[in-house]
Amino acid sequence: MSRTTSTHLLQRATDCLGTAGKLLGDQPYDLRPSALAGSLATARRRLADALTEGRIAGANIEDACRILVDIEHLEEQFTKEEAVRRAAELGAVHDVAVQLRELSPREIIESAPSIVCTKLAFTRSLISAVSGSRWQPRRLYLRPELDGSPLDFSDYIASTELSLAEAPLETELVRRRVPALVAAPADDRRTHRELVSASRTPAYVAAPVMSGGKVIGLLHADRPGSGDALDPSDRDRLDTFATVLAIIYEQAVLKQRLQLQRARIEKSFGATQDMLDRISKADAILSRRAEVTADGAVGKPDDRQMVEPNSVLTFREREILSYLATGATNSQIAQALVISEGTVKSHVKAVLKKLHVPTRAAAAALYSSQARRQR
Repeated sequence: MSRTTSTHLLQRATDCLGTAGKLLGDQPYDLRPSALAGSLATARRRLADALTEGRIAGANIEDACRILVDIEHLEEQFTKEEAVRRAAELGAVHDVAVQLRELSPREIIESAPSIVCTKLAFTRSLISAVSGSRWQPRRLYLRPELDGSPLDFSDYIASTELSLAEAPLETELVRRRVPALVAAPADDRRTHRELVSASRTPAYVAAPVMSGGKVIGLLHADRPGSGDALDPSDRDRLDTFATVLAIIYEQAVLKQRLQLQRARIEKSFGATQDMLDRISKADAILSRRAEVTADGAVGKPDDRQMVEPNSVLTFREREILSYLATGATNSQIAQALVISEGTVKSHVKAVLKKLHVPTRAAAAALYSSQARRQR
């Protein structure tokens, strides 16, 4: 039963089980809150069988029927309370998800244990990384009242790296990708003996954290020093949180990668724009000089400014020049024109010589200047 089950409901269940035990002559039922659901189901089944088989004394048949109906009503109420509790837990997990969405991947991992304790009613929580056969505890969170107490094993966590080979239970979590409730760790041979000893945990729940289809981490949580025992609902609640945590972590990693990629693209665009600006400035200078010469400016004409590419270059050389103006490399020009790279180099050399320019960029600027004049 849930820890939030009302005292009145628990008392009614206890009274019904007591009466059923007397009517059936059974041993006392387990009345612990966590065992009440099973006890009620057992009592209902035995009462129904006893009534069907005529094993209830005539004077007690009416009481047996009344108790049977009461038990069925109680089971229905417990089921409703469980549904409400589950809905509340999902709401709490949703609220947690909202808090995590704005964090970086590293911050999400570091915040997870504290959220498990503050939002999901645990006292301690540990998140670990899993890689191959290695199990590396990353961050332990304890409620403030446990700081510095014997239950604070932070120093152990900070200096250890564990092997899954020494923890069959955790290995099973990784292999099968399912959560677990460990009711008696000290007596369970599947647990990691050293960790159980260092943590002094009376019971714990654990759940795998998955990303990209594989387990990348483990979440552990418990409530040491509390009279509130762990039950399957604690296991399921931690597992739900681990599932949401994995989704948000994957989204954060993807977002970070996209941001880095965008920054690289913007940097590349910036460098390209700078190059285009320099070419544009060089082109403007050449155009001004050409205009001054054409207007009959004083001084000896500059042959470089008077050269018209179309008048001095062959058809193939003009093709080469058009590719140079796009910034194409010799290899790219060779592939486009289906000629050898050596032939391209020869043509480029001839183009530069005929245009009286020292560089490919200058030739490209002259080509652009001519193209504008022709428009």
